[in-house]
Amino acid sequence: MQLDRPVQDQIVLTTVGGAEDLITGLDITHRADEAITCRIDGPLRLLYDTRLYLTAAVPLPDEAAVLRSAESGILSAIDQPVRFRIAPGTPDARALWDLLVDNLGWSENTSDWAVNFVADPAAGGRWLGEIGPLHWSRNYPQLERLPWSTKPVVAEVMVRLAKVGTEHHVFDPFCGTGTILLAAHPFAYGRLVGSDRDEKAIELARENVARAGITAELSVGQAEKSSLASGSIDRVITNMPFGKLVGSHGDNAKLYPAVLKEIARVLRPDGRAVLLTEDKRLLKDSVARTPEVKIVRERLLKYSGATPTVFVLSGTRRRQNRR
Repeated sequence: MQLDRPVQDQIVLTTVGGAEDLITGLDITHRADEAITCRIDGPLRLLYDTRLYLTAAVPLPDEAAVLRSAESGILSAIDQPVRFRIAPGTPDARALWDLLVDNLGWSENTSDWAVNFVADPAAGGRWLGEIGPLHWSRNYPQLERLPWSTKPVVAEVMVRLAKVGTEHHVFDPFCGTGTILLAAHPFAYGRLVGSDRDEKAIELARENVARAGITAELSVGQAEKSSLASGSIDRVITNMPFGKLVGSHGDNAKLYPAVLKEIARVLRPDGRAVLLTEDKRLLKDSVARTPEVKIVRERLLKYSGATPTVFVLSGTRRRQNRR
């Protein structure tokens, strides 16, 4: 993808439900549940670097729109020769195929495509051109993952909500394979610290960190008993065990209060914690039993059939007075 090529076009981005308003810096013309539509007038790099979307597609209501996009829009920034696929059920598929092959010289490849054409009900049943090089799986480095690993776009959402600063020290006590630390790295030049009780997860996290060329302090350990000094961390960002793929609600009933106590200990007075969980009532009860921190914001997310909430915590006056 020619990310520095200036283009003029419209694009539809899908994202994690509940994160639509976090996509900024673009000429947004419409917001809807789990999607935004924006106008691009310049290089695609700004869009690519946003990293808060899952898929990107160009609305193409007619043949003329396809030709315009291929000449000066997003389709023109795709590396030649362009490989395409037309999904079953796409309207006027034969006419579209003729246009792409005969007029533009593109080649059909159903398994290794750069543009996937599908029906666009919002445009009267015509076409959407899904852009493969802008798909989330290509917008992130290859990551070693486990079934319960945090989704990269969700990690990006959590980092934005944490308001990570350049000098901040970031700690993820349930770091798994390191996805959140990798998302925080472009914003934080302080320490990146991660721990997890799963040795395999830490092994994979070290591989991911090494592949990304960054430095992080990774160790096998319990989230409720870190070796960090009190008041040494600016941001705690973590995906708490939901009690489904990892642990159980019964396990969490003991774990959550202990982890909240440890988070309160390691955070600086002006620190912030961003915690993701589906065990919401337990998280709230655990915060209520930890007088040094309080919930200042909640955000419901929706993705892959899950509906977890991101809880943003800050210190309380009692905590600050104890420093």
